[in-house]
Amino acid sequence: MFAVTEQKPVVYYNYVGGEWTESSSKERLESYNPATGELVGCAQNSTVADVEQAIDAVYQAFQHSDWGCNPKRRYEALLGLAHKIEENLERLAVLLTCEQGKTIRESRLELAGCVDTLKYFAGAARAVFGRSIQLEPGNFGVIAKEPIGVVGIISPWNWPALLMIRELAPALAAGNAVLVKPASLTPAISVEIVKLIDEIPQFAKGIVSMVTGPGRSIGAAMGGSRKIDMISFTGDTSTGKTIMELATSNIKKLALELGGKSPNVVFEDARLDKAIPLIGRSIFISAGQICMAGSRLLVHEAVKDEVVSRLQDYAERLRVGNGLHESTDMGPVISQTQLDLIAEYCEIGRREGRIITGGYRLEGGDYDKGYFFAPTIIDDLPPSCRVVREEIFGPVLAVQTFSSEEEALALANDTDFGLSAGVWTSDVNRALRMSKGIKAGTVWINTYNKNFPEAEFGGYKQSGLGRTRGIDGLMEYCETKHIHFEIE
Repeated sequence: MFAVTEQKPVVYYNYVGGEWTESSSKERLESYNPATGELVGCAQNSTVADVEQAIDAVYQAFQHSDWGCNPKRRYEALLGLAHKIEENLERLAVLLTCEQGKTIRESRLELAGCVDTLKYFAGAARAVFGRSIQLEPGNFGVIAKEPIGVVGIISPWNWPALLMIRELAPALAAGNAVLVKPASLTPAISVEIVKLIDEIPQFAKGIVSMVTGPGRSIGAAMGGSRKIDMISFTGDTSTGKTIMELATSNIKKLALELGGKSPNVVFEDARLDKAIPLIGRSIFISAGQICMAGSRLLVHEAVKDEVVSRLQDYAERLRVGNGLHESTDMGPVISQTQLDLIAEYCEIGRREGRIITGGYRLEGGDYDKGYFFAPTIIDDLPPSCRVVREEIFGPVLAVQTFSSEEEALALANDTDFGLSAGVWTSDVNRALRMSKGIKAGTVWINTYNKNFPEAEFGGYKQSGLGRTRGIDGLMEYCETKHIHFEIE
């Protein structure tokens, strides 16, 4: 559909056992800039045989290196990677924007998040504590935390750097070996980060491997492998369910961060000057392609007209365009397939509700080169509408109205998902009641999308299993062993 740039694209190889290797298929996996259609790079279109070779290499590295019992080495390796990313941040940010489409400002923030996460878990690598228990006279127990073994990480395309590092860092800090399968739409940024790992001598040879290629075959091979002890998957809920089925091959441990349909609940006493821009950003950041997007606006009837009017103004002022331009506020969506899906949901919204703004593909000039969709707000939708209930993964905000706190809580929980939520109120008692009542892994009060490596994140219901970040995120990648002494 689009012309390839005259500049020869970079060819990216698999990283297996500490060596750069070509896929046995000799085929390439091409990634394109969703803003311009230009070819960004060519990764390996790997086969099941390739991933099996990588699994063997990672398994051997775990068995024969001191990685799992050398926390100081792990600390130095992760800290070294943090520094490498800092040194290359602008170069990586440009590549991330070219490959994924997000704005250059978002790319810088994403990579800064990678650095912060690596620094946190570098320190955590030296603090994987167990405990001791005096069980009865002459009986003493040690509860030890040990690495699980080989961890397979399947990372997504929407925040491909941070969501890979978010799982890679604690898995390595806990002492595991890791095989990464990045998303097929964004392999280049992931391989470039692994290139930095290759430059750091503290990483045990082969302790990290990466294979690029189709998730349907490679992900299935990872899920079914008896040499992989745990799978960490970030992505859509339907694929997460498939991963769960595959994991029964050897009863793998799972960490799943899946879909969301997160509400921003705005009460009549909310500080709107603060709330409006943060609510707008929560749905239009990364063109809405983010799991914790605030894709549902639940607003009290007393302030609904003002809130919707101000959000409409916010949306219509956003500058949509090529993410490499510093003035761009929102880039394209990732692909034609995603664009078509978003348009389909907007047609449903047009039939069953009322489009406040947007609802169409942007066309003309440079827009015709990429996948640009107008920031969209839809009102007057019935609770059963698919636009209200399903994750769209696009810049589409569904508006719902409530008249009481009880109704607001019921609407917030009327979803299959439970990843995150925002509550906007000046009443601290109401904020506490809502935060305790909402069934979601994260509830932000008078803010949104604030994430820190030391604070756990994860979902209720069909938004996933387990937690990432924080102490619990580190413990996800550990086994617990009871060592019992009977003293004579």
